[in-house]
Amino acid sequence: MDDDRSHHPPISGGLERRCNHDRNATPTGSGVAGSERAERRESVTAGLELPPGPEAERECEYPNCVYQPDGDGDWSVTMPINMHVTAPGEQRALAAIDAELAGLENPRWTRVLPDAPTAAWDSDGGQLVAPDRSVRRPRLGDAWTHVHVWELDADRVALHAHLDVIDLEYAYLHRGDAYHAATRRVREHLSVSNWRRETPYRIEYDVEAARRADWGPTGDTKLEYVPD
Repeated sequence: MDDDRSHHPPISGGLERRCNHDRNATPTGSGVAGSERAERRESVTAGLELPPGPEAERECEYPNCVYQPDGDGDWSVTMPINMHVTAPGEQRALAAIDAELAGLENPRWTRVLPDAPTAAWDSDGGQLVAPDRSVRRPRLGDAWTHVHVWELDADRVALHAHLDVIDLEYAYLHRGDAYHAATRRVREHLSVSNWRRETPYRIEYDVEAARRADWGPTGDTKLEYVPD
């Protein structure tokens, strides 16, 4: 990811999953002993059929999953990062997304509402980092579109989209769900003339089969910004 961390500070906490080619890296400030980290990695990866090395290397240029803290303060995978965004021209990818999801031209989207702690694994920096942007589109009732954005470099951002579903058992009274519907809403919101969409598109999340099944359709999408 981008080397400038002033806008997304590292987050300490234990890890359960991360990209295949970076399993031996130590997250900054994790506070987890080396032997314990090794045991945790072995317990998580046992029985998994991992994708081929070159394919995993390419996919892991983007972070795979959203991490959130559990009741013990350990960070673990909760949701998929289900949209890959590129902007190969002069405009930064993050600026292209900002133009669609922020500012006076997009009054229905807001950043001001409280949010649960959220992070993605930065395999280059060896640490969890908070998103660069977190926005919602409120509406009557629940099922608000909720988007987290991580800037990887000038040309790429990783985007996670879900719908906020009311659930009183959660600290913020909602949980993320309906990933497929959320990415569809994001695609429909983006200006047709400036974005090339690739879907169906497949992202390898490198998670246990049970968790992947529990997520259901994730709405994997590749977006490319095409300037006027």
